[in-house]
Amino acid sequence: MAPRVWGNIADGSVEPPALDVVKARLKAAIDVAAELERLKYITGGAGQAMTYQQKSDEAKRYLATTAEGGVIAPSDYPLLYAEVGITGATLADVAAVVNSAFLQWQIIGGAIEAVRLGTKAAIEAAGTAEDAEAAASAVAWP
Repeated sequence: MAPRVWGNIADGSVEPPALDVVKARLKAAIDVAAELERLKYITGGAGQAMTYQQKSDEAKRYLATTAEGGVIAPSDYPLLYAEVGITGATLADVAAVVNSAFLQWQIIGGAIEAVRLGTKAAIEAAGTAEDAEAAASAVAWP
């Protein structure tokens, strides 16, 4: 079992925190752990997250436009175009790689989110601090 959120109370002289405080601390710890888990698959940072989102959006638009036979202007896909010759030989290659990475991220990101939310729900449902700690300790990241 994981150590108690409030530490080791050996002599009983320290009053444990209220259950809602224990739950809040455990749920915050689960959020931190989920972020660490995500960082195994992505690069952290708000700017990087925005870059990933825009690249994904550009790849989706590119693939939809080409599927419809539309005209492609590289200036409409600045982040994808910046990777031509690095990630792929052509804009189409880069769009395919970025889209594939996004689809893979949806799977692992969804699995991490399910574990995070499920664990937090189990913590919230706990009737005692010990049960809340047990719920937090039982987390199994994908």
